Amino acid sequence: MRIWPSLLVALTAIILLALVPVAHAEEAGAASMATNKAIAAAVAMGVSALGAGYALAKAGAAASAAAAERPEVAGRLLIYLVLGEGIAIYGLLVAILIIFAA
Repeated sequence: MRIWPSLLVALTAIILLALVPVAHAEEAGAASMATNKAIAAAVAMGVSALGAGYALAKAGAAASAAAAERPEVAGRLLIYLVLGEGIAIYGLLVAILIIFAA
């Protein structure tokens, strides 16, 4: 099941390559700048949410398997789930910084 990371990289590359003509437009008005910011923020949030979902899926499966074998470590395993969710929070922060940048 090693196809998901390479699929995520390929999807990100396709999205970024699709934005190249928009980024190199000669006449960039205020409307196109706002559109570019919105697209960049959406890509940042979307890719980070996909990464967080993948991390939570893998960590959640491993945490449930470990908690089934040793129930006393279940509380400590929640830390790994929180770390996976942090990826989405960082993506949200980057999206906010992109939108409100001057």
